[in-house]
Amino acid sequence: MSSPEEAQVAIDKLDSFELLGRIIRVELAKSFSKPYSTLAPTNSTNGETRNWIYVSNLAWKVRSVNLREFFADKYKPVSARVVFDGPSGRSAGYGFVSFATNEEVVAAISELDGKELMGRPLRLKISQKDSNDQPEITAED
Repeated sequence: MSSPEEAQVAIDKLDSFELLGRIIRVELAKSFSKPYSTLAPTNSTNGETRNWIYVSNLAWKVRSVNLREFFADKYKPVSARVVFDGPSGRSAGYGFVSFATNEEVVAAISELDGKELMGRPLRLKISQKDSNDQPEITAED
């Protein structure tokens, strides 16, 4: 957009819009000055090492096992989770995959971003955990 006002109009018009059977989310992008390699968390509060990737644009039928297998072809994910919408019980179209090291996160994003899983190109971003030790999106869309 060429101005903040135009961006807000687009957000107001398109956020929660249904497109091809999927609800899209539109919000202002968050920008970073840090390179990917410094964004992934390295230690959680319980001393466990977890480095999270936020995975979006998932097909509705993708389950956690499919997500884990997708990454396990070349990497060693610690865990994989697809998020489901509470009221509908339907996939929310995104999930999280964790790895033991930051290097694996960076390598997986570099190699697999845009690759297809069940007919849809995945969008991968580094994600960080919030204070409740839950992953949250922090990379710009």
